[in-house]
Amino acid sequence: LPSPHSSPSSKMVLPSKLTATLVAVVVFTTAMIADGFAPAIHPGTTGSRLATTTKTTHLHVQAAVRGRGGAKPSPLLEDALSSYPYIFKTESEKADASSNFNELARLYGDEEALGMVKIEPNALKMQRENFAKTLDIFAEQFGLEASQAMVQRNPGLLGIPPWNAENAESCMAFSYVIAVTRPLPKIAAAGLLLALLTAGVTD
Repeated sequence: LPSPHSSPSSKMVLPSKLTATLVAVVVFTTAMIADGFAPAIHPGTTGSRLATTTKTTHLHVQAAVRGRGGAKPSPLLEDALSSYPYIFKTESEKADASSNFNELARLYGDEEALGMVKIEPNALKMQRENFAKTLDIFAEQFGLEASQAMVQRNPGLLGIPPWNAENAESCMAFSYVIAVTRPLPKIAAAGLLLALLTAGVTD
């Protein structure tokens, strides 16, 4: 008979701090996917303000959009407004949504902006003053085109304020996961994400 003090042949491996963090993210992300919302995985910052010694404001973004005519309405504006699933209660609210879409079209392109709004309609209600600033912070880390593609995969990132956009490696990684799981049924997408992120928690 085995000794009552002998250790079992297989033992549970306690999750590391990183794994515990991932599990917490899984709980949040799974709930959001199940509820039909494209989550924005925020960078691992504590909300500290950007240093005043950053590069010239919006250098990457301004270079990319120069000549697009930012004041000119997008030809796809009406398509974007008609795809909004809620009712605009006032003309002012509709005007704000129009300004949001025109800013997205200026930064990402008309077709790309329409695609993002169809994925995340709330983009029309987010703080458009942050769109260029946050994109610029992302561009300093990944380059402009890669940053634009990242936000297109997960338009929920449009809601991240610029002072919380540093150290955005997690945003880049999760944008691929969210893009892959989005076409799947909600329950299947949540299960796949859960399996991906909890792999290796136990032996």
